[in-house]
Amino acid sequence: MIGMRRFFLYQLLFRNKIGDTTMTLIPAASNGQHPVPPEVTLRKPTDLPTVTTRFPTVPKSDLAWSLATGTPIPRDWLAQVDAMAREQQRIGHTREPDCLSNMEAFVASKGMAGAEQAREQGADALAGLVDQAAVLIGEQTVLRTELDRLDTVPIAGPNDEITAVKDARERMNSVSTTVTSERDDGSVKHRRVPRTLRKVAIAASVVDFPILLHFTTQVFNVDLTGLATGDGTAWSGSLVPLLTSIVFAVLGTLAVAVGLSFFGRDLKGYKDADGHLDVPDGQARTIPLLFAGLSVALTGGAGFLMAYRIVSESLAAGGGTAGAVMLGVFFAIVVVAVNAVVFFVHYRDGSLQTDEISHLAAVLGPIEEQRVATARRIDTIGPELVRIQLQAERVYGRTLTMMGEPVKGADQLRLLARAYHQGCGAEATIRTHSGSPHANLIAPSTTVDHSILDELMNKLDELVTSSAGKSGAKKFAALNSLAIGSDDPEDDDTTELDGEW
Repeated sequence: MIGMRRFFLYQLLFRNKIGDTTMTLIPAASNGQHPVPPEVTLRKPTDLPTVTTRFPTVPKSDLAWSLATGTPIPRDWLAQVDAMAREQQRIGHTREPDCLSNMEAFVASKGMAGAEQAREQGADALAGLVDQAAVLIGEQTVLRTELDRLDTVPIAGPNDEITAVKDARERMNSVSTTVTSERDDGSVKHRRVPRTLRKVAIAASVVDFPILLHFTTQVFNVDLTGLATGDGTAWSGSLVPLLTSIVFAVLGTLAVAVGLSFFGRDLKGYKDADGHLDVPDGQARTIPLLFAGLSVALTGGAGFLMAYRIVSESLAAGGGTAGAVMLGVFFAIVVVAVNAVVFFVHYRDGSLQTDEISHLAAVLGPIEEQRVATARRIDTIGPELVRIQLQAERVYGRTLTMMGEPVKGADQLRLLARAYHQGCGAEATIRTHSGSPHANLIAPSTTVDHSILDELMNKLDELVTSSAGKSGAKKFAALNSLAIGSDDPEDDDTTELDGEW
């Protein structure tokens, strides 16, 4: 009995544990002999403990309450939290916070897979935007090339010469300047006739055709009554005279209409500043005087013919001589006035310089319209690129946020499980990085490679910058700052994600 008491006393007095080293002192024998040296056991800090600890599981009340209401454990996490708590029971010892169990590693890898999937979706969206920007910039390059080449397109000049658009434009500007200067000095040489009046004058000259046809049929004794009734004798005897009458009527109408138009257009080149005919000296005056004489003859002849026809028809109808003469003179003046209008519409309608301007304007008009349309399309590409860039910025930020959600969810799930079993020590409660509240709650930090997103954004920035130039890049940067937010790092939402990833 005394030996047993002495044994327990030695156990209480000499058993000691310092740090991770365990020493056991064995007392001397009770028979008076020297004691046996104590047995010493050493354990390294990295060795697993030899004593198994009983860790708590998730209370049944929490399981039932979470299953019913979704708190404090979300229903989707309920099975995993309970599984991780039971896993810690199987492990049986406290782990370092950075040491993940199999279940925790599975949850972390699942979060990483979700983050990588979000990254791939964002990369696909950004790649599509980059392709759109590349297509627009390619179109812009082609349009700019076409715009530069418009000045070298060959066109036909006023004298049917081949000239470039640039030279024709310079020529038109030079002539327009001269016309404007002379007009400002009081010259009426370049005065234009309204386009409506020109059309009416041409139509009025055609009215002479039925009058001339009726006159020629009377001259050639065409039986109009027999032709109208379908008399075969009249047709056989009047067919040739009818055709001859038609030919002479057409010839007379063309002579008046085309001849007066041609003479008026040609004599337009001999106008002085007051609009009068300025015939040159020497042999050069022959042609303009000839054309002027022919114009007067055509106009007077048409008037005399109309007067003769009116007088003869009036006398044949039994009218008085005075009335027939007065009526003939009146319609002669009308015909002369109409033919004079035909002549002067072309003679008074501008000058050779205005004709040259009209020709060049008709040729250059479609080219200038194409130039304006091309420039307008180039201008619309810039805002489209801005829209694509802003959309890409939103996709980029949204992708980083979506990449963070599954990783943060995995951290929260592990934290919730550790809140019950605390098998990783008190440090597992919360761990911040450099005082940032946005860092991962549990070490080690999970890193997802999003360099593909950065490369796509850099590519898009290069495309937009190369398209818009230096000034355009400043404008895009200003628009981005308005659309995305402040440039202050403290207000930048991306600092959270950049620090996290």
